[in-house]
Amino acid sequence: MEPTNRSIDSLVKMYLTQELVLPEMQRKYVWKTTQVRNLIDSIYRDYPSGSILIWESNVIPVIKEHAFEKTAQSALTRQLMLLDGQQRITSLTTVLTGKTIRIKDGKTVKEKFVDVYFNVDHPEDKEILNTEDFEVGDIVEGKHEEDGDFYSCKITNIDKNRYYVVYDDGVEAWTDEVRGLGEENRRSLFFQIKNKAIESKPNWISVTRLFKEGVGMILLGLKIGADSPNYVKFNTRLNQLYNRKDYYFYPVQIIREKDYDQVTDIFIRVNSSGTSLRGSDLALAQITSGWQGSMKIFEDFLDTCIRANYYIDENFLARCLVALATKQSKFKDINRISVDKLKDTWELVKKGIENTINFLVNNALVDNSIILPSPYAMVPLIYYASKHDINKTTESEKGFLHWFYNSALWGRYSSSMESKLNQDLLVMDGDKPWNALTDLLFQTVGKGRTLQKDDVRGKSISSPIFFLMYVLARKKQAKDFETGAMINLKNVGNVNQIEYDHIFPRSKLEKFLTEKDYGDSDRKKFINEIANIGFLTKKGNIIKTNDDPSKYFPDIFNKYGGKDIFERQEITYDTNMLEYDKYFDFLNTRAGNIANSINTLLDDLKK
Repeated sequence: MEPTNRSIDSLVKMYLTQELVLPEMQRKYVWKTTQVRNLIDSIYRDYPSGSILIWESNVIPVIKEHAFEKTAQSALTRQLMLLDGQQRITSLTTVLTGKTIRIKDGKTVKEKFVDVYFNVDHPEDKEILNTEDFEVGDIVEGKHEEDGDFYSCKITNIDKNRYYVVYDDGVEAWTDEVRGLGEENRRSLFFQIKNKAIESKPNWISVTRLFKEGVGMILLGLKIGADSPNYVKFNTRLNQLYNRKDYYFYPVQIIREKDYDQVTDIFIRVNSSGTSLRGSDLALAQITSGWQGSMKIFEDFLDTCIRANYYIDENFLARCLVALATKQSKFKDINRISVDKLKDTWELVKKGIENTINFLVNNALVDNSIILPSPYAMVPLIYYASKHDINKTTESEKGFLHWFYNSALWGRYSSSMESKLNQDLLVMDGDKPWNALTDLLFQTVGKGRTLQKDDVRGKSISSPIFFLMYVLARKKQAKDFETGAMINLKNVGNVNQIEYDHIFPRSKLEKFLTEKDYGDSDRKKFINEIANIGFLTKKGNIIKTNDDPSKYFPDIFNKYGGKDIFERQEITYDTNMLEYDKYFDFLNTRAGNIANSINTLLDDLKK
């Protein structure tokens, strides 16, 4: 491999003219906006941010369309393909040029511009401490009395063990607790993604505007002249960032005289040495290298899944392909699958996924994949549905529902996923595989295990129990307390979208539990328990605000003529439990209701 160096500006120009293109094995653009911000922060500080790997070839394989419309393309005598560095170069292109990135967002492809802002008046590193010996002038995190959370601020006075601080939003207050800034907050003092809080502050500058207009125009807009006390500092910092486009160099390695199979192998080895790709990413690269044009086939099919509110990706398809082709889930034998077998298996995978989505939406009441604790519970269903009708008999329908809900509830694939999936795939061709799947599950969690009140207490919305709570809400046709709208993730219209919120409001619980001397971790756990969470629409959430349940529960009771609307969300209507000093009684009662209702749901499926 031939090493060289390229500036940011030259790489961006090559990318825009598509002198530098993406081979089919590459992933889509997947970075979060915070990752873009962190990249700009590293470049500003002149920290290394990786290298670039390019393949030069005279044979043009199938290439992927990158996230930008191309500019005028120069006449090419060679084909340069980007093997490693797509996320960084795409991010730098949007920041330097202001061009939007074409990325899939929900059901549509959207154009998004990542607008990073730079604090030209940022503190010096020596002011940002991570120690307990704080002094006036230090930038720290201070605990805010209203909500108990920590926010970045500057110490302006110290009185014994109390600190007078100025928060980033300008609010000044005394606080008893301060701590050193975490890495995330340290970075946010220098760079942030555009938001309302910083947009109106003159010291925060759009990085894109700086690169497009230059330092002089930015200083002019700030009304900073040579006689200003901040001129030297601001001018130095702006030039430091601006000049990075020409003087920040990426080490570039160029691969020549290698064919597509060899380059795929290099791509896999390079990426598997770090954490940038998962095993499914690497398997996908191997699949697309042998079956050229397959990525476009996969992406078109995924579009149909997204329109059905199922947000699976190419990596999941790779898992399904391997599962159906080899009857096991590991990717170790991917190279042994012929292209012809991959193509035949793909037709089964499509059929299986389509039938499984229909089963989950219509029978399991899972109308959106975002609520699934794990997508891997779909794989055995896809395997079966590729050859059989899940709903052919009442026994098969109920049997698979019983297994599916239990696998979610007890976290069948939350650990040792591949091993457990292998076990499950081995029984799929037997008689009544739903029973065999359930037997394997209960070998791990205990035969006949049921959900108890204590299993629900202390759990947050990340628990699979929350998933079953949504299923119950759908099954019981639960309604929003304020609007009466049905709880359903298929609701149309922004104000009708389903949300969840605290029944006892967070801010008031924080105050109540603080007065009871509960520590930070206990307060957060008690406040955010799923027993204190209810489903509602966005509009209902706005109406509800932070009213006490002792106030809005009786109003809802009278509005809908009884307690039925509460019981549909497993809430016992008892006005004696709606005061804050009865909060734990409320949690215990609702946790018991949730456990009993889930057990009843599962028991009914065994009949």
